[in-house]
Amino acid sequence: MRTRIKNIINDMSVGQKVLTVIFLEIFSYSLVTTVALSQIGSVGNVVKQMSDLYLPLFGSSETIRLQIQESRLNLKDIIFVGDRVVYDKEAEEDYIAARGRYQENTNNINEEINWSEKLISKSVSKPDESESLIAEYQQDLLRQLSSVRQANRIHSIRAEKIFRHVEDGSFLMGMEMVSDVVASENTLTKELDSLVKLLDTLNDESVKYAGRVEQIASTFTILASIITFCVVITIFYYVVKKNISNPLHALADTISSISALHDVKDSAIEKQLMSRGDELGMVSRSFNELKHDLSAQDRRLRDAKEEAERANRAKSQFLAAASHDLRQPLHAMQMYITALEQKIKDKEVLKIVADIDAVSISTGRLLNSILDVSQLEAGAVKPQIEDFPIQEILHRVARNFRPMSYRKGIALHIVPSSAYVRSDPILLEQIIGNFVANAIRYTETGSVLLGCRRRKGQLSIEVLDTGPGIPKYQSEAIFDDFHQLDNKERDRGKGLGLGLAIVRRLSNCLDHKIEHTSNIQRGSRFAVVVNLGTKPKKIKQKIELDSGLLDLKSISVLLVEDDQMVLDATQKLLTSWNCEVICAKSGDEAKQAVELDHSIPDIIIADYSLPGEVNGVQTIDQIRNQLGYPVPAFIITGEADTSNIRKISDHGFHVLSKPVHPAKLRALISHLLIDSIEEQKLA
Repeated sequence: MRTRIKNIINDMSVGQKVLTVIFLEIFSYSLVTTVALSQIGSVGNVVKQMSDLYLPLFGSSETIRLQIQESRLNLKDIIFVGDRVVYDKEAEEDYIAARGRYQENTNNINEEINWSEKLISKSVSKPDESESLIAEYQQDLLRQLSSVRQANRIHSIRAEKIFRHVEDGSFLMGMEMVSDVVASENTLTKELDSLVKLLDTLNDESVKYAGRVEQIASTFTILASIITFCVVITIFYYVVKKNISNPLHALADTISSISALHDVKDSAIEKQLMSRGDELGMVSRSFNELKHDLSAQDRRLRDAKEEAERANRAKSQFLAAASHDLRQPLHAMQMYITALEQKIKDKEVLKIVADIDAVSISTGRLLNSILDVSQLEAGAVKPQIEDFPIQEILHRVARNFRPMSYRKGIALHIVPSSAYVRSDPILLEQIIGNFVANAIRYTETGSVLLGCRRRKGQLSIEVLDTGPGIPKYQSEAIFDDFHQLDNKERDRGKGLGLGLAIVRRLSNCLDHKIEHTSNIQRGSRFAVVVNLGTKPKKIKQKIELDSGLLDLKSISVLLVEDDQMVLDATQKLLTSWNCEVICAKSGDEAKQAVELDHSIPDIIIADYSLPGEVNGVQTIDQIRNQLGYPVPAFIITGEADTSNIRKISDHGFHVLSKPVHPAKLRALISHLLIDSIEEQKLA
């Protein structure tokens, strides 16, 4: 018999074997599922019965208890004014109001009792609950509710007697009945407690009943699972393991043995599998062909992969070095130029220095743009998605570009918006800023408008200008690197041709849609479409920089910078502003300098990347702890990684990215010092 069954199985195709196994699995799981559903239904029915009766009745009893307490308070109010009702109008009004509330409480108790009785009768009248625990406790519950009603009636009658004495003017005679009213109230409370106790007993019994049902159902489920498990294991052993699993393991071993370092060979079991006429034989032959093809290609792919990884590592190292090292000399150059301006009085020389400053700023912009493009291409920019108000970006864009539009005689209009969007605020601001910068740069007369339009679940942030417009055949090319319209002479005042190229890469990084329409001689429209966000429960308060500048004379500055060139340039700039500068090249030097100086600096300026394991943020915290005073401080960094900049901001520090324009540096120093002075006044 066993041999006959084995032959039948061997004669079946792989598809038939699989279908047989699937059928048995479906049958076994259906059986187990049926038992499980029956268990769930049994327990669920008990839970449903109790949720339909116990919770409402318990809630009703608590409502009655509350009405009793309110009746007690109203009765006290009546007793308080009882001796003045017959001659005091105000006391009479208080009495009438208290009596009305008391009677309303009594009626509410009766209504709760009536409602509870109807609920019990309705629960027992259901066909599936006629034999339940509720039916067993029905009479006890109704009897107890009747006792509560009777106690409430007696309590109400005794209270009415007091009311009549108050209204007749015989208040002292009514006071003799107060003890009876108190006794009847205690009786009512006891009857209510008995009702609650009965409900708790019913609830405990239902829990025990549900446990018994669950135990029986679980036993049947376990038994059915064991039986079906044994059947499935047996079928799998004879069908799957002998006819499917072993051949598939052989094929898997063949694939895993493929290596570019060794020549592939056909083993005896592979040849046996390829000789089969069923589906597994077809698969074996296909795998054998694939094995030889993969073996031939594997070595070439490995070589190409290793070359690509070497190139990617070299590119990443270049980006890291360029992002920090190339920014350092430009940052120092701007510090030196501004310090030089403070010492020169000759107008002709000052004009030359101003030209040098313009070249430095232009070079910094070009460097930043090239590094931004490189980082986006390398995938080094990782967006940090959050919900935030778009008005924050609109405000910053307006503040940053209004001076540029004013110098050119172009009106910049910003339409406020209360919308919240879901995006990366830093990267989205860069997109919008590039749109606005291009609009102002290419618009000769008229205005530039920045506003938002709501769509279905989205917000379109749009920049419209009255510039010359863009031809249709150029509508795609404008997003290419270094592509500019009408700037063959490469005038730096018209940009570098990387703004929209960066916008395209940023939009891909953020998965935002970029839109562009234009009419020749009438203007252009650029838009970025983002998803709407939700307003967070707690909104971070953004600190805006003050435009006012302080006289920095005799201001003590602790400057922590590991680059000697940047340190010297920044020191000279601060000295030209009459600051007293304490220099340090590491966190340890900074702590030693503070200890030797025996005074608290007015402000700390620290580079983020410092020698050793301590960065600029940690250095500031250590110095503050050393001094025991929250010295104003901020970070200057050459890091281009937005995640590091966010980490610094999360610690509560302002961040300036190198190269920093001296005017911005002085504005931030003034702002922090003003804030510190205001906090000291409030303290």
